[in-house]
Amino acid sequence: MLTKKQKLVLDKIRDFSRRNGYFPTVREIAAASGISSPATVQAYLGRLRRRGALRRSGLGGRGGWELADKKGEQQTVPLVGMVPAGPALEMFAELGDEVVMPEWLAEKGGDVVAFRVQGQSMKDAYIQDGDLVLIRRAEKADPGQMVVARLLDGSITLKRLKRDQEGYILVPENPDYDPITAPFQLVGKVVGVMRKYR
Repeated sequence: MLTKKQKLVLDKIRDFSRRNGYFPTVREIAAASGISSPATVQAYLGRLRRRGALRRSGLGGRGGWELADKKGEQQTVPLVGMVPAGPALEMFAELGDEVVMPEWLAEKGGDVVAFRVQGQSMKDAYIQDGDLVLIRRAEKADPGQMVVARLLDGSITLKRLKRDQEGYILVPENPDYDPITAPFQLVGKVVGVMRKYR
């Protein structure tokens, strides 16, 4: 996940690379980003490399850096809040952070946002507390798909969509939790899970 300042520096590098066809120097990055110290720019480049946004080009010249993906672009999605994998929680709010979208997902397009999972109700689906789930916004989903849904009280939850004789219900992947049978509205479908192993 990139901080606001890291994203600013990365955006300036992208803009420069698009306009000029080559990677900016440390001084050009500093000037574009409003950073006075070249050492600070070098520190940002190192952090962006560790987060997978940049890599060493091996070509030397102009700092020897390049954007990590082949197209010179890395798409990001907003991290909009916590989604409970447990009891439903109050509706999310925009957090201001962003998550670099995996290349395999970026190619598919769509309106995607990220949530951080809170709770253990989806552990049997291998989704753990603290994971990031990527959601494509949607008002419809097929039974069996994992979804984020908003309940009538404005709270949200992460569950599997199922259908019974009464209609659609939200089912946890943990026997310690009960299905949710109250009315709900879909926020989106889960399209990916990201986990940082410690």
